[in-house]
Amino acid sequence: MSSWTSSESSASSVSSMKVTRPEVKIGKVLYSKSNAYSVLEFIGEGCYGKVAVCKNLDTSETVAIKILKNDAAVKQDTEKELSMLKMVSVLDVDNANVVKFFEQFEHEGNICLVFEVLDCDLINLLEERQRQPLSLDEIRVIAHQLLVALVTLKSVGILHTDIKPDNIMIVNRKEQPLKVKLIDFGNALPASKIKQGLEIQPVGYRAPEITLGLPYNENIDVWSVGCIMAFLFLPGNLFAVNCEYQMMKHIICVLGQPDDHLLHAGKYTENYFTEDKEVGASQYRLKTPEEFEAANNEKPKKQDCCRELPKPLEDLIQLPLEEEIAEGELEKRKAFLDLLKQMLHLDGRRRISASQALQHPFITMAHQAGSGSWSPLTKKDVSLDQQRTPSSDAKADFESNKSMLKRIRKFLRRVTTAFYRILD
Repeated sequence: MSSWTSSESSASSVSSMKVTRPEVKIGKVLYSKSNAYSVLEFIGEGCYGKVAVCKNLDTSETVAIKILKNDAAVKQDTEKELSMLKMVSVLDVDNANVVKFFEQFEHEGNICLVFEVLDCDLINLLEERQRQPLSLDEIRVIAHQLLVALVTLKSVGILHTDIKPDNIMIVNRKEQPLKVKLIDFGNALPASKIKQGLEIQPVGYRAPEITLGLPYNENIDVWSVGCIMAFLFLPGNLFAVNCEYQMMKHIICVLGQPDDHLLHAGKYTENYFTEDKEVGASQYRLKTPEEFEAANNEKPKKQDCCRELPKPLEDLIQLPLEEEIAEGELEKRKAFLDLLKQMLHLDGRRRISASQALQHPFITMAHQAGSGSWSPLTKKDVSLDQQRTPSSDAKADFESNKSMLKRIRKFLRRVTTAFYRILD
């Protein structure tokens, strides 16, 4: 079985903690107050710790254990994560689509957090598919589950704040190929602790209100899920993930510039924008790389002159020509584009909420096998206790659709090749 967290993402999924080199080897038994765990293998190691697959010697259950160094700084961060995990643990985590947390204990000075073992993250999934985009059917199923997770987290007053491809994991590729769970609550934030100006969310998946220093709410996670949906469609990151300046530049290219009233109110607007009443409709313009460096004492990474900037969202998700699409594809594409626009609204107060997005036509459309038509799911189908991955018939339908969508995928690859080269 693959890792709870990929080696590529292990650093980010152990939550802002210092380096740890626990003297734990394969075959070692770790003891909590009520369980004993034998280390089977290490599946992730980064600058913040290790993740091991272990066997519960009492139940024979396989679990994933994050092993963290226990010093004063790490303990403080761990306590924050544990408080979030305890709030999440009261949920029906399977139906809420979040990782299951079992217990916490200390072993020879190391803090250990015990979770269920999951399969692979979305980065691994795309690599396994040779970076071919997911179909809109598949994206809909994954988006549905993530939106349910956000609705559930809101019900207990939690913002995840760290949604990115390596923090979304497939439960079991063989048995449930599209069942996903949200992991890593190390950076989660109680709604009661929201404070304007906090630096949260990963670059490339960070909502504009966070970047600009505006008031925010749980809709910052909706923005991130919108970026995830685009990631699966393109496939690749919609916005730059290695440079805040380039991220803002890409946002402007894809979605346009935030309105002046937002820029005027932002605590950090001057980090990225300068007032210039001569530039046109807006009195603001994005700073040049040189101006950004002077304002922030940080040199932005250069845009490769051989690479194109991202295109407007409508161009990235082009509506195909009628002769090149399978039946129903045009309607799905229109609905997908419409939902993305609402999830990626630059004004967080006007952005669609997770509960509203669950009622959007792109999410509620259910393909009727053999009919070529789409009909809405019932309220029961979209309720929190009815989240399911496709049945075997639906899986077969996905397979049959692959052949029908082959031509459109070929078309999409031609359209997005230039754009994809700039994505990390």
